[in-house]
Amino acid sequence: MTELNNLYWIEELLPHDIQSLPKHGGIAYYLDMNLVLILVEKPESTYEHKGVTYPFKLWNGCIFPIEYKKQSAFFLKYSFLENHPANKDWLYIPAESENFEQEVRLMMREISKRNPLLGIPMKIKEPLAKKSTTAKAKKKAGKITKGDKKRENKFLLGVLNQNKKPTSET
Repeated sequence: MTELNNLYWIEELLPHDIQSLPKHGGIAYYLDMNLVLILVEKPESTYEHKGVTYPFKLWNGCIFPIEYKKQSAFFLKYSFLENHPANKDWLYIPAESENFEQEVRLMMREISKRNPLLGIPMKIKEPLAKKSTTAKAKKKAGKITKGDKKRENKFLLGVLNQNKKPTSET
C-alpha cells in the first residue's frame, strides 16, 4: 500500500466512516460511495504534463475530485484551488503552497459537512462474463421483436385491405 510521510496528518481530519484505497499513485478516500480526496506524495514529482510546465509539482499534495461543471462554486469560495492538468474533474492544492495546512483544513471541513458538490461517484463495473451474456440476450431479443413486428404489420395491412374491398351485396 502507498504510504504517506508528510501528509499523514490529513487522515486525522477526515470523517471516521471514510474508506481508503491505493489509487493514482497515492491514497484515494471514499465517502458515501463518492471519491472525495486523493492524497499523493511523490517528492520526485514533476512540474510537467504533456509538454506543459506548471508552477507546482503535479503529484505532491491533495486532489479533490469535483465534477467540472460544479467547480466554479469551489473557485468562488476557495481561490487557492488549482486545476490539476491530469484530469479536468480534479482540483488540487500543491503541498508546497504557502498556506497548505490552512487550505487543506478548509477543504476537510467541506468533506466532513458532506458537501453534495464535492466528490465523484464510484464507477462500479460488472463482471465481463455477465456483461457479454446480457448483451447477447438483448441482441437476440431485438432480432425476434423486429421479425414479429414485420409479420404484425403485414397482417394489419392485409386486414385493412380486406375492409376496403367493395362488397357486391350493397
